[in-house]
Amino acid sequence: MRDKSLGIFLMVLFGVLGVTILTLTWVRPMPELERAAAAFMGSIGLFVALGQARLLKSPKAGTGAEPVLMNIDVKDKP
Repeated sequence: MRDKSLGIFLMVLFGVLGVTILTLTWVRPMPELERAAAAFMGSIGLFVALGQARLLKSPKAGTGAEPVLMNIDVKDKP
């Protein structure tokens, strides 16, 4: 079974750090090569956060369960 709290923590951590890196990259003056490298690293952080979100959102995340079809019979009350 997969630990969901660790996935949520990593998603928030990489998301916040990615946004922070991208914000600081475009606010502070720096050479274009450094700006491109920092923007690339910040984008990777955001993609990791989105990947974690997709894994946590899927119904089979961390479980070995399969969907089960159920038949429910309803009887009318007299």
